[in-house]
Amino acid sequence: MKASARTAAQLLRRRSRETRAKARSTSPQNLAKLAKSCKTRARSLTTHVLAAGVDAESVDGFVSALRSVAKRKKVKPSEKARTRRTRSGWGQTVRTSRRYSRAQVRELLMAYKPRKAAFQAARELMLAA
Repeated sequence: MKASARTAAQLLRRRSRETRAKARSTSPQNLAKLAKSCKTRARSLTTHVLAAGVDAESVDGFVSALRSVAKRKKVKPSEKARTRRTRSGWGQTVRTSRRYSRAQVRELLMAYKPRKAAFQAARELMLAA
């Protein structure tokens, strides 16, 4: 393979990777689809938070706090799934995803009393949804 052909192939792979990343972004269409799926079946806490429209900077911390509340309240996920896809994209390793129903998430939100302003706003946004 010539060097120019190798460079062209690398460029093509990079462009397609960027295009897929753009498609995965949290556009309004994707958020509506996420919100619908959260209403109909159990999803991960991250999916519930993203579907409510919480800003991307505070998602990880907010989800971590909800997991702590779930542990404290002894709320078990309604189902578990094995997946390679995470919020950051596709990975090589298989991960266990714990999925919570909408009622369970609501229970966690009612028990959670955040101090941080961003988390307070996220909680209110999720309770309103």
